[in-house]
Amino acid sequence: MKCVIAVAALVAVAAGACNKDITVSSAADISTVNACTKFQGDVIIDGLEGFDSIGALSMDSVQQISGDLIIQNLYNLQTVSLGQLTSVGSLKILNNTNVYKVAIPNLASAADFQVITNPNLKELTYSNLTSVSNFQVIDTYVASLGAFTASSVGNIEVLSNTQLSTLDFSAVKKTSGYINIANNGRNSNITFSQLTQVGGNVSFGNAATLDISKLSSVSDDFSLYLNSFNNLSVPALQTAKKSITLSQNQFTAISFPLVASIGSSLDITNNTNFRSISPSTFPKLSSVPGSIVIAGSFDNITFPSLKSVEGQVVLSGSGKMSCDDASSDFASVGSLNLKCELTVVSGSDDSTGGSSSHGSGSGGSGSSSKKESSASRTTVAAVLGGVVVIAAACL
Repeated sequence: MKCVIAVAALVAVAAGACNKDITVSSAADISTVNACTKFQGDVIIDGLEGFDSIGALSMDSVQQISGDLIIQNLYNLQTVSLGQLTSVGSLKILNNTNVYKVAIPNLASAADFQVITNPNLKELTYSNLTSVSNFQVIDTYVASLGAFTASSVGNIEVLSNTQLSTLDFSAVKKTSGYINIANNGRNSNITFSQLTQVGGNVSFGNAATLDISKLSSVSDDFSLYLNSFNNLSVPALQTAKKSITLSQNQFTAISFPLVASIGSSLDITNNTNFRSISPSTFPKLSSVPGSIVIAGSFDNITFPSLKSVEGQVVLSGSGKMSCDDASSDFASVGSLNLKCELTVVSGSDDSTGGSSSHGSGSGGSGSSSKKESSASRTTVAAVLGGVVVIAAACL
């Protein structure tokens, strides 16, 4: 076999086969690529191009591919082995419905690393990915990812891998683009313990634990939704250049101690266990150029440093607070466009279904809402409870 590869390599070099793009249409084309230590061009293996019968793809001799390696639409493909590949322009393994094993044990560098829509893929082996611009693993059955040692990345997107429980990106210090991680294993643990800067949006969903303890700057939207952990702490975040959205999480406590301003809007909605925006939740937040939407069962809403909200403040829900209470708590904010709709529920009378609006003990929520809304153009309030559902995802 070694002699066959050696002869093939000589033939390939002589014919210049290692220095051009190739769309594979036969096993001979695969042998040609595999005979090259360095392949200068794109390698496209696409079942829709007529070569769809392959069950096992093995290219264990090629070490470098300067262009793209695309393996897609191979519905009979079961295994992929790229044993010596260390660098590739882009690696794209897409829409191979029966592949269950992909081994790239020596891969260190790829502009794009895309493993997308391989729903039966259980084994994805790579060990030392040190340089990557765009990293995407979407819709697979993998239970673990390989070592990710790149400190600077473009984008990271890990979605809908239902068996994936550990997402360790502790080496990453900054990204020039977005991070989008959601809908992976039910008890997934996400670690970005060294991350300080994100150049795009940040979105985390469906996580059991999340470590973003050093994150200081986000250049786009910051979203957390459907997470099951109780305490959200973002102790280093100073700059959120667009919106902050916290929706449908299981938080009981939230802390953004250093955030002084938000570039767009603040939405805190339907986090059913979170009942108090205390003075320590956003202690330094002073200005919001967009809207504030707060919905849930709140007993307290306090932004001790808030001075300016340019958009509408919408408060809805039920709890111990009334619109009068909210207006008093936000008395330092002027010229506020307020919509306040809340129902005050007294704890001891809750079993009888009794409730009162505006803290009066007798009025219905509708009349209280109209009274407070008309009066609150120059006051501040907060939205309590309600059915605002915001699900964020960023692709």
